[in-house]
Amino acid sequence: MALLPAYKYFCFNGEILPVDQFVAAENEGGIYEVLRVVHGVPLFLEEHLQRFYNSAKLAGKPIGYTPGQIHWFLKQLIEKDGVESGNILLSCKANLKAFFIAHNYPTIEQYKQGVKCGVLHAERENPNVKVFQTSVRQMANKLITDHAFYEVLLIDRKGRVTEGSRTNVFFVKEDKIYTPKANKVLLGITRQKTLECARQLGLKIKEKNVEYCHLKDFDAIFLTGTSPKILPVSNVEDFSFEVKNEILQQFMKKYDLMIGEYIKRGCIKS
Repeated sequence: MALLPAYKYFCFNGEILPVDQFVAAENEGGIYEVLRVVHGVPLFLEEHLQRFYNSAKLAGKPIGYTPGQIHWFLKQLIEKDGVESGNILLSCKANLKAFFIAHNYPTIEQYKQGVKCGVLHAERENPNVKVFQTSVRQMANKLITDHAFYEVLLIDRKGRVTEGSRTNVFFVKEDKIYTPKANKVLLGITRQKTLECARQLGLKIKEKNVEYCHLKDFDAIFLTGTSPKILPVSNVEDFSFEVKNEILQQFMKKYDLMIGEYIKRGCIKS
């Protein structure tokens, strides 16, 4: 699965190069992170880099650069491309690469009305490692395109919902919030921040296996991820959910406040 830079420059092993020198390569098996840039600031960079190095360790891929060096590379890329808002792909298979990629953020209407999701019976080989897995991505993309879904939820061999193809998922029942167990999913940075939001709001989130056949028992469902942030789900196939759920709305507002606070603290512009 080859991805291409969306703008004029890319980073290759620490050098900022013009896009006409970019050589597309197969990424299957490489580790990666997608960072969202807002007002020129890569959000929650520290957590993304921590996961990047953890994925590298689990996948047996030496990075060869320190977090401080990668931070500097990203700063140079953002300034050279002159981009205030977008997504950066940071990856390592044989070489360290970083560049802006095309992004698709939810619309204001989707945040208000929620999004529709399907399901895909598939499992990641090692869900705690953020590694390119082309087969799952291709199957998910086909379902999303064929049925106009925003996302598809992955169902494991035991009929349990684990995560979205590119998101984590949370379930609300009255005043209780649940999310699939950590060892079954990619430990998303937005998932991590959602748990932090819960602590700040005085709410508890329980990790629990949720069977697909029991989705009808929940009041609300929301997705979390780098691009969608915290996004209400209106439907999962034939199941419908409350988009205006009070607890869900609290999480959405709190997460946006968290982003604002991070930008004030973490601006990398000189």
